Amino acid sequence: MAEVTIVGGGLAGMTAAINLAKRGHDVVVLEREERPGGSPLYHPSGQGSPLRLDAMRAYIGFDLTPGVEPIREMVEVAGGKAMPIDPSLINSYFFERGPRSTSLDAYLHELAREAGVEVRFATPVVSQEEMAQLPPRVIVATGLHFEGFDALRVPYLTSHHFTWKGTCDPDLNYVHMFHDTYTSDYGYTSAFRGIRYVHLFNRRVPISIAERDRFAEHVAKFDGFEIPEWNSFTFPVPAARPGTPRLFCGNKILAGTLAGAMDPVAFFGLHGALVSGRIAAMAIEDGERAWREFRRCVAAYPYAYGISRMMGLQPRFMNVIAFRTIFRRFGYLKPVHRIMQEGVPGYRCLKL
Repeated sequence: MAEVTIVGGGLAGMTAAINLAKRGHDVVVLEREERPGGSPLYHPSGQGSPLRLDAMRAYIGFDLTPGVEPIREMVEVAGGKAMPIDPSLINSYFFERGPRSTSLDAYLHELAREAGVEVRFATPVVSQEEMAQLPPRVIVATGLHFEGFDALRVPYLTSHHFTWKGTCDPDLNYVHMFHDTYTSDYGYTSAFRGIRYVHLFNRRVPISIAERDRFAEHVAKFDGFEIPEWNSFTFPVPAARPGTPRLFCGNKILAGTLAGAMDPVAFFGLHGALVSGRIAAMAIEDGERAWREFRRCVAAYPYAYGISRMMGLQPRFMNVIAFRTIFRRFGYLKPVHRIMQEGVPGYRCLKL
């Protein structure tokens, strides 16, 4: 079979690579970083997502169990009021991103190596000219980088972020979510495999220093630690319009964030990355079938986009009231559990 080139060695790109290599293709992955694990701006970190492990294994063709763990503690802090949540109600799992051997990135790279995939690190493909020089039917999965969106003219929003990374007791396993008037989106803290991570973000508009500091006060109150310094950056998110998701761009096949396979409400990306990576591999052999499957993958996207726009347009204090109302009775709201899971890209592709 012909050689297949994949641009981007993240979760979507490596899922596509593993599937294609198992199908007998010669696969070359071009990765801009010098090692697995994505950008050092925000990794290593502990991330969370709804996930159906057995169904996902059957769909993507390999087991994720070594790279993920159930979230043991989840708390919603809405308007300064803390409300515990049972993580199992929405099948919540932790996974580690970054260069450490315990990360999901390292695990997928090892699976790819065993399957015979060639990964060329420190090989960025960022400009329109470089994209144009790629062979036909290349898979592009460049993640949260402006260059990929700009080169292929994929619409996006610029989201604004404050983060901090530190260490903690390796036995800690929790995520605390913060909804308040300091952002139209949310902040969260997590502790997983010895990594403590703090993240506050807002799509469309920057977060002021005063808003950031008020978030830090809540972290100190509910998590019990001070944040010594902040890292700030921006990156693109595929939440610009209802029709953002796309599998094909000219003769390129897209996957992961660049394809719009990201939940536009909470920005859960794991599920969509894995499923769209599998679909991108499918597109190499059968584009029509892959297109039908991609439409199933992102079928809920327009509805989730509508929810995100409504949240962004109404006053922030109204969002806080809504979250406090929902999470106060979260254990009894089974329709909400279902919506939170089915709104994640790729959910409808899995046989549950």
